[in-house]
Amino acid sequence: MTPSTSNDLNLIETKKVQLISIIAQVYNLDLLVEIENLILSTKTDWWTSISKAEQTAIDEGLDDIKAGRLISHQTLMQNFNNRYKDL
Repeated sequence: MTPSTSNDLNLIETKKVQLISIIAQVYNLDLLVEIENLILSTKTDWWTSISKAEQTAIDEGLDDIKAGRLISHQTLMQNFNNRYKDL
């Protein structure tokens, strides 16, 4: 499940802070290990959570790196500034 609004994100951040506070008060190692295992078992691979277009763009970027098709950030910014100097 992914959050759809900034309100959802705010609720998630609030809940995370609450959980951190609760967990900080736990001194039972077995319980902490259970919590850790639960969290780790529900983690999803970020690759599967992004769109096919994003995966393709990343793959193309990696191919560019392997092929040596790179420019520095400084060159990119110079090209950008030259192209859009009227903005």
